[in-house]
Amino acid sequence: MPSPILDLAGLTLEVNHLPRGVRFYTQVLGLDLIHSDEERGTAHFRVNDAQTLTLWKPITRQANDPRLAPLRARGASHLHYAWQIQPEDLGRCKAILDEHGLPWTEIDLGTPGRPDPTVYFFDPFGHGLELRGTDLSDERRPTYPPAPVERPSHALPVMGLREVALAFGDYAAMKERLPRAYGLAYAKEQEDRDFAQFTLGPEPEPDGNGTPRRWLYAWDPQVGLADMFGGDHALVQFYAHVDEVLPRVRAEGLPHVMEDGRLAVRDPEGHVFEFLPPL
Repeated sequence: MPSPILDLAGLTLEVNHLPRGVRFYTQVLGLDLIHSDEERGTAHFRVNDAQTLTLWKPITRQANDPRLAPLRARGASHLHYAWQIQPEDLGRCKAILDEHGLPWTEIDLGTPGRPDPTVYFFDPFGHGLELRGTDLSDERRPTYPPAPVERPSHALPVMGLREVALAFGDYAAMKERLPRAYGLAYAKEQEDRDFAQFTLGPEPEPDGNGTPRRWLYAWDPQVGLADMFGGDHALVQFYAHVDEVLPRVRAEGLPHVMEDGRLAVRDPEGHVFEFLPPL
């Protein structure tokens, strides 16, 4: 049965200083600030026509989003996530990171015959960012394909969000629950560690070199590639056929909120997943 999950729509990161977060994500990533509310501790950015990034500063006894308060939603801490760039922009990206004084690590995720150099760095709040080359002509298309976006010359030429990596304390239960409770398409896991990959699309597909596809990675709470952790209590948004996800969530007995066609669910590990209808 095809997965009802269509694509990655957005991420919410937890920060301890909202103005500093706004500066970083506008200056280094070149994102367009849609709205910022110091009193509520929120900032919302446009990544492209289909994806957003949000920053939340946790405030005692105050919900950043009252709609999600029943689910006790928080932004992710120390999240690892990836951006899509054009492969030919990787050298320019390293130079821009140097100009901003940001240390980076390069790791080749490819093979000797087909290299896939990838750059990792951290934002000021401990979130691990990745720049991954994307072949825009690759036939493995997501629902909302990446396309070049005009960024300021001082900013990284990112096209879109590629992946998000979440931590799960009960790895075995997670592997069974994510397909059953939400319909996520299980693709594979690594042989040498507890690391599972889910394709954000109707069918499981191989990850790897150049694919424009988007991904959910799920692993145990141990340090991963480039010393990065999967996020705790993350808030992640997916495009989905919401009417197909809702019966699964109800059958699982998970706490959820349904409003204006958007379904938000609290996973047993504390993550909140929000499923949005297609654009």
